[in-house]
Amino acid sequence: MSELSIVIATYNRVGRLRACLDALRRQTEAAGNFEVLVVVDGSTDGTREMLATYETPFKLRVLWQENAGQPKAVNRAVAEAAGPFCLLLDDDVIAGPRLVAEHLKAQREQRDALAVGRLQLTTPTNTDWFVPHFVASWERQYHRLGSAGTRLTCADCYLGNLSFPRAAFLAVNGISTDLARGCDVELAFRLMRHGLAPIYLPEADGTQDERKGFQQLTRDEELAGAGSYEIYRRHPATLADLGLGSFRDESLAMLALRRLCLALEVPIGVLGAIGTLLGRLHRSGRWARFVRGYAFWRGVRRAVSDRDLWRRLTAGVPILLYHAVTTPGERPSRFVVAGRRFARQMWLLRLARRRVLRLDEYLRCRREHRLPPASTVVLTFDDGYTDNGTVAQPILARFGFPATIFLVTDFVGTKNQWDGKGVLCGRPLLDWDAIQELVRDGLQFGAHTRRHPALASLSPAAAEAEITGSKAALEAHLPNAAPAFAYPYGIYDDTVRALVERAGFWGACTTRTGLNGPATPLFELRRVEVKAEFGLLRFLLAILVGDSRLVVWRRVS
Repeated sequence: MSELSIVIATYNRVGRLRACLDALRRQTEAAGNFEVLVVVDGSTDGTREMLATYETPFKLRVLWQENAGQPKAVNRAVAEAAGPFCLLLDDDVIAGPRLVAEHLKAQREQRDALAVGRLQLTTPTNTDWFVPHFVASWERQYHRLGSAGTRLTCADCYLGNLSFPRAAFLAVNGISTDLARGCDVELAFRLMRHGLAPIYLPEADGTQDERKGFQQLTRDEELAGAGSYEIYRRHPATLADLGLGSFRDESLAMLALRRLCLALEVPIGVLGAIGTLLGRLHRSGRWARFVRGYAFWRGVRRAVSDRDLWRRLTAGVPILLYHAVTTPGERPSRFVVAGRRFARQMWLLRLARRRVLRLDEYLRCRREHRLPPASTVVLTFDDGYTDNGTVAQPILARFGFPATIFLVTDFVGTKNQWDGKGVLCGRPLLDWDAIQELVRDGLQFGAHTRRHPALASLSPAAAEAEITGSKAALEAHLPNAAPAFAYPYGIYDDTVRALVERAGFWGACTTRTGLNGPATPLFELRRVEVKAEFGLLRFLLAILVGDSRLVVWRRVS
């Protein structure tokens, strides 16, 4: 009995189907260990006649249906498959000699694997300007999958070279037949939710004959955008993995151009013509990436009828970082913002109709795969200085704004003892009584370690003690402490990040500048540091684009 059933759906590709079957005859895996099911979906090009006389060393079964589409073809074939494992293969894929053996080995050893094989693209020699860049992006994708530590998501699973246990496929009711694009991604999500573990098989390689040009490829991207939104609508947990968090992954100039093109509904053909005219200037691929991204988001925009939802999908959330605020008679400095300037900044947030959320509320949105309001801002303070309560809190209360303060728990009630000769050295810190009073006033407190070390420079055991110790101290004094952490000095590595996550926090803040979107890792949240010299224009840039460096303005008041 065959262990692996290879499923190939085909429509009017007799030449490429034959080449696909020829490659399966050259496999290193014993022919008796697998069968091939070909579903002919209404082909009229001689496919029937070719299959009627085609001889194979493996068992070949042919199923017939009339133009029902690939999803229905695959569902039918898997339902009739004899093997406990199935491998989906496109009819234009030329399997490498070890492709079947690698898939079968992975399924035998793991038995709950969602195995993704590698595909290389070949194209005709006379392609248009866009195709080479598309091929290069495909190669980068598989290079990323092969990098150490890469976590595969449902978006990495492509029906052209994918295997799984047959029972799991049947248990999730197979491929959805009502998606114009993305049925493979949606299937992979349901299979992973069912318990399958995605793995990458670089040696299960095949070559795909890609004959599409600019018009077809960009049309596919547009359909992928619409499909991604529909998948998110059905399965909100896919939000971070579908590209829907990538709107702002561009330079500010290209982001502005994307917004303009979407607003004007610029035809993709116009952008293609520009690519042709650019000639050698587009060798870097930047224009091709822009066009591909525009096509994707054009598809999303057409699928999203709710204007507010569109704004939430394309907006980013700034998390502002403060340290201290001046007390009466004190001059502002690097980490100490003037009290009156802080008040003007809060006034600007009100004027700009920003919705200020507590950090835990933002984290809850992210954990529940919800999109926060488009105008959301989060306010945070590091270290927990007394001026946060005596100066900043009354200003926050005046505007009704919440904030989260990260505490260095061993030094609560004392002074800053970690800053060496820095401007914050010796600055007084809040004590527990004042902290509890501020909690009653609506502020929230998170963990910033016990003694403010650079965690990445410590041993894992020492770093863990700093992280869990600060969390325990907070929870002992504040039952409703924020489930959030801030890395001292913004320094962390993979080990530190994993320790913070394992400690039970919902997320962690860095000092990397920028806005946060649906795909920003929860334990690598970006923050925009508000410096003493910020005028209102720089502050406005900080909340709009996550970076204030576009304007140089150094006057300190």
